[in-house]
Amino acid sequence: MVQLGDLFDVEYGNKFDLNKMVPDASGVAFIGRRGGGQGVAGHVAIVEGKPPYPAGKLTVALGGSLLATFVQQEPFYTAQNVAVLTPKIDMSLRERLFYSMCIEANRFRYTAFGREANRTLRTLDLPDAAPTWTQTMGFPDLSALERAASEPVPLRDPATWAWHSLGELFDIKRGKYIPKSEQKVGTTPTVTSSSSNNGISKFLDIEAKFPAGSITVARNGSIGEAFFQPQAFFASDDVHVFVPKVSLDPYAALFASTIIRQEKFRYGYGRKWSLDRMKDTLIKLPSDQAGSPDWIYMRRYIEGLRYSGSVAHTGN
Repeated sequence: MVQLGDLFDVEYGNKFDLNKMVPDASGVAFIGRRGGGQGVAGHVAIVEGKPPYPAGKLTVALGGSLLATFVQQEPFYTAQNVAVLTPKIDMSLRERLFYSMCIEANRFRYTAFGREANRTLRTLDLPDAAPTWTQTMGFPDLSALERAASEPVPLRDPATWAWHSLGELFDIKRGKYIPKSEQKVGTTPTVTSSSSNNGISKFLDIEAKFPAGSITVARNGSIGEAFFQPQAFFASDDVHVFVPKVSLDPYAALFASTIIRQEKFRYGYGRKWSLDRMKDTLIKLPSDQAGSPDWIYMRRYIEGLRYSGSVAHTGN
């Protein structure tokens, strides 16, 4: 084992504030302290006299989603409390991704409101070399994934969308409780109330109780986190499972998941998102002339987004 500071030069980023930057959809990626989407909070214009960091460096969130670590694929600026790591030795992309996972694996040592990672980042213990399997593992063509699956489609004015209850659109089912003493490592994806890794926190030797194509929504922990599940899975009792009443392709389901996730601000430790409340919750969706959800349009919209090509690699 070696310390992180032995493998990487550590800088503490630009310390910019996103609300003071000039938005530019074709500009430089702005990396915040979020745990998804490569940490990208938006794209901004170049700041005169401040060249962005080049692609290939690692970013580490030191607050917010603590130790969320990404290998950046495009030039970028950073927010406050984001460290930038530059390898001291030559590292392949696979090796950088391996060390990103190793850094995130230390997250348990910190809490969002207690111990932050600013002072101790350099002292984290890491393997002194990446294992050989990192050089042979399957790896998708990132340039292909970056492309949209089809031509961009404009987003319709939300004022024209229609309201629908979740109970109208989905059969909502409770996840199942399984004691820790009965949990054995296996191959079935198991969704819990986690906000990362598509909600999957473990793989168990257990029957997959819920079908591929469902959406999982955390009712506890990371309340309101919604994820499309491309494979059959098991869900814990901290999760409610939304089984579409009409068959949804992955693109339309991802659109719906995003809209469902917008409801999370209404709930917390004091107000749970119960099963009955979920059924009665109203969401607004693009709809056709008959007032039904326009799933075809939702699919076309998601297909036209950058990186939508990656949906083809979800197992569907």
